[in-house]
Amino acid sequence: MIISKNEIYIVLNNLALRDSDTIEFFYPFLNLKLFELDMKKGTISSIITRHEFDSTRRKYAKGEFLRKELPSHHDLLDIFLSSGILKFENQEEIDENFELLRKSVDDRTIYVKPLFIGIDTNIAYYRIVSRRIKEHFKYVISDIVVEEIDARIHSKYNSKMVWELEKLPYKSVAGEFANASTKDARKAKNAMNEIYYITNVLDAFRIKGTTETKDKEVRDREIVKQYRRFSNEINVEVVMLTADKDMVFHAQAEQLSSIYFKLPHTLKSRYNVDLVTIPNLIYDLAIVFGAVKLNDTLILGVWRGKTSEDYFYEKLKLYNPDVDMIKDVEICRGVLNELQRDES
Repeated sequence: MIISKNEIYIVLNNLALRDSDTIEFFYPFLNLKLFELDMKKGTISSIITRHEFDSTRRKYAKGEFLRKELPSHHDLLDIFLSSGILKFENQEEIDENFELLRKSVDDRTIYVKPLFIGIDTNIAYYRIVSRRIKEHFKYVISDIVVEEIDARIHSKYNSKMVWELEKLPYKSVAGEFANASTKDARKAKNAMNEIYYITNVLDAFRIKGTTETKDKEVRDREIVKQYRRFSNEINVEVVMLTADKDMVFHAQAEQLSSIYFKLPHTLKSRYNVDLVTIPNLIYDLAIVFGAVKLNDTLILGVWRGKTSEDYFYEKLKLYNPDVDMIKDVEICRGVLNELQRDES
């Protein structure tokens, strides 16, 4: 059964009513418990340690393909960041910067010129605009940023790779991965959804122009120069967002303001969470890991026949859901459709 990201709430409610307020999250391909979610308390606890995750991973990641493809504890940390649960190390400084920017947009106390936010590639991967900042600002995106993300959407699972997945503990769904995007490509597709949001929902400007160089530092400088040219040509201020410290220096060299998002390197064992972030967490887990199990309910981010529209509309697949869960989803869809008809 294909569901939308927002319908994850229906799944969680069904699980909470059926079992308990605590839902256990597993990575099925390694039979690895990742953490527990307490819906009533709004907490995530018993988060797997780096040592436990990576030691289990090493038992199965024998060949080159699995060493690259199996998710790591670092992937889990990135997902906690992209979902909005984990804060950046300099979060207080970031919040202060954005408070000043919001004031400047409202009363021009800092910038006399119109203000635009430009993003680095890593900002798209962490879904910072759509899940943390959203509206309020005008945006601009370098074509080189889009090109860097798009270039990573190229690799797919072949039959040999699927055969490798079938060697893992949870092999019954490996066939769903046939001809599907590999982990790095799925991450890039998730980042491309961020580009789609900024471009189409927030109506961002796209700066045309690419670069032939493969050198990362040269490409980074080209991104900054594009934002500088945009700033000069239409007489605006551009503030660039980046999680790369070197990019801050490149921005300074071009006399551009920037906001640096300092990446954390560890996960605590417990977090208080806003339940609004949970669909993001489950979606990103399913996309990056390929599959995630909530108690006994398996959710796939990858399946045979998944389309580009399924990615753009952030769809997931409930794998063999029971009758009660299907009924709950269909009832909620019926109510929503009825409300939408009444509004029209």
